[in-house]
Order: sequence, then C-alpha cells, then structure tokens
Amino acid sequence: MIRKARIHPLIIACILITLSLGCDSSDGDAIEAAANSDAECADIAATCLARNQGCSVTDGEAACAACGKGQYATGELAACTALPGTSMSHDFGIQQLEAAQEIGSLCQTWILDNDEPLYINAVELENDGYYHHSNWFFVPEDYEGWTTEPWVNCYDEGFSEIGAALAGGVIYAQSTQVQFELQKFQDGAVIKIPARSRIIGATHLLNYTPESVSTGLRMTLHALGADEIRTPLTPAQLIYTALAIPPVSRSTAGATCDLEAAHQSMFKTPLDMKIHYILPHYHALGESFEVTVVGGPNDGMKLVDHGGYAAEPLGYVFDPPIDLKGATGLSFNCGFNNPRDEVIVWGIGDQEMCEALLFVESTMAFSAGVSETSNIETINSIERHSGTCDVQAFAFDAEKDY
Repeated sequence: MIRKARIHPLIIACILITLSLGCDSSDGDAIEAAANSDAECADIAATCLARNQGCSVTDGEAACAACGKGQYATGELAACTALPGTSMSHDFGIQQLEAAQEIGSLCQTWILDNDEPLYINAVELENDGYYHHSNWFFVPEDYEGWTTEPWVNCYDEGFSEIGAALAGGVIYAQSTQVQFELQKFQDGAVIKIPARSRIIGATHLLNYTPESVSTGLRMTLHALGADEIRTPLTPAQLIYTALAIPPVSRSTAGATCDLEAAHQSMFKTPLDMKIHYILPHYHALGESFEVTVVGGPNDGMKLVDHGGYAAEPLGYVFDPPIDLKGATGLSFNCGFNNPRDEVIVWGIGDQEMCEALLFVESTMAFSAGVSETSNIETINSIERHSGTCDVQAFAFDAEKDY
C-alpha cells in the first residue's frame, strides 16, 4: 500500500530553528518516536477500525483499544476523535439484584419526545455491571400501550422482538456482559427513527456474586443532520436455536443461508444487499464464531472470524460495506468447547446461544437460522451439527415513517 509522505510538525520546527540555533538530540528522539508510533499504528489501523477501536502505542507496542466516551476511531492511524452529530442521553435508573439472581427479560423504555425523525449513526451503552445482554428497538411511542416503567418478564406480557422490529426497527444489541460499548457505522450510514418514537430494551440481568448488588444503565444516541445522510440501514439476524452441545467435547453448529432465493421470491430480482455491521453473540463455552460469504466474486470471504468468548465488544464494522452482488447468501458457524458432563442447549443462565445481529443496506430484512438439526458428523474429533437454514424475509423500508 502506498502511503502519502508526511512531514512531522517537529521536523518543520527543527528546520526553522536550525537556521539560527540548531536542533538538540532530544527533539530528534521525539521525532523518531512519533514516526515509529505512526508506522506501528498504520500497520494495525484497519484491524482497529473494523472493531470500532482506536490505536494506542505503549512502550513501542501498538494495540487496538476502545476510545473514550463520546469518541470513535478514524483515519489512517485509527486516531480517536469526537463522534459526529448531536447527542441525546437517557438514564434508565437503578436495578436491584439479590445474590445469584437472574432476570431473563426486563424491558426498559425511553420516550424520545422527538417531533422530527432522528438519523442515528452511533449508539453508546454504559452499565455498572450485571447486564448480561440486551437488545434494543424503536417503536411508536404509544405502541401497545406499554408502561414507561421497567417491567419484568416482558416476553410473557406480550413483548416480541420480531414484532418490535417490524413495528419500528432495531437500534442496537449489547455484546455479552460488556459495561461500555460503541456501535458506530461508517460516516453517513444511519438508522432512521421516525418522529414520536420510544426506545425499548429487552434486557437480561445476571448477578453472579453471593451478595446483593445494584446497577445502573445509560444510553446515548448520536444523530446526524438530514443533509449528512447517505445510507439508511436495515436489520437482519443469523441464529441457530437447535443447539445440543455434546458433553466433554468440542463441537460446532452452523448452516448456509440462501438469501438469494428469499430475495427472488419476495422481489423477483437478484440479491441486492451490502453488509455494514455484524455483532456475534455467544456465551462462555463459545470458542469461535464465523460468518462467510457464499457465492459471487467474494465467495469464501470471512467477514467474521472470532475466537473464544470474552466479555468485550464483539461488533465488526465494514467500511466500505461488503457487497453481496452475485452471492447466494451467507454461512455461519459457532464453535463450542463443553467441559461439563451434560448436553447444553439454547438458553440463558449456564446454557448457550449462537446468533448474530446484522445491519445491511437492503430493502429486505431477514431472520435466517436453524430450528432443527438434521445432520451430525464427526470430523477430526469435532462433532459438527448443521441443518436447513430457514430464511424469514420481510420487505423493509429503512426510510419509513409510522
């Protein structure tokens, strides 16, 4: 890759000072250190940017790390800078958890009071711990007459993630057990929230300690002006709910999903989709997560190739987005290592999951996954589970109003 030559400001200063005073060796050391830092960050910048992280150099070693609140990474050196747009924040208050208590579905809400549409380019979520996972949606502010206070077991009270996504849309999903996370799309890519909306988060809390605890939750939305928008985004999902992870062994679960057939069936045209963002989700037994393009000029391209579970942000952002033109779809695969003497299935608590949230540039939203395993084979001592990927496709207007 050819990089543009850069003249460091200290070099310019040194040239000017040399005319009369000369430059001492300490300035030369600073110039060399800055040049080395730039070179080290340039080598890993693409990796950092793909994870919404900046580059930092410590003792001559460059590493990717999250930027601070209100910042994101950009440029050839993945430098942290202020997030664009106008921000608005909400504090969801304090939740109390007893020792070892788990709340599988606590829905929380934020009435936006927005008289005009909001074009969201970035979301920040911060909590004080014990939020295992959460999925966030926007719906009309009077939708279903749901309470504005947090309510437990909201799935049993009529809340549906698919229903909320179709009534409004998806805004964000939290990586497993992270306390701070930034979801930032490429410049100009947005999720449109229509006027008079409310945010609803389906949250899962887990107190893994022997003591009672309290925890808070806060969200910040970063909205662009209408003249800054280029691309509205559509939500999508890959999911394997038929998990049956064998005991005391390594295994995988995955499928290939035919998005081309779904697009042809719905629109009578070839698949037209670009992928902007993928967030994997799995638990402590997960040791890998892969998403791969199937067919077309990018056949075999691994969009996600993530290792073992860690309580860290897992989102992958693609700039430029990955064009699926000519492709037939995507394959996904979760790897697990189960040391326990019992079969682990889909679920919360000490069970497992295998799914991913995507934001795409398309008029087709989809939920694609496996609800029944139809094939099990053992290769190199790894039990590999697969099944037919059913694609539920929905026509989606990413620029709609209610």
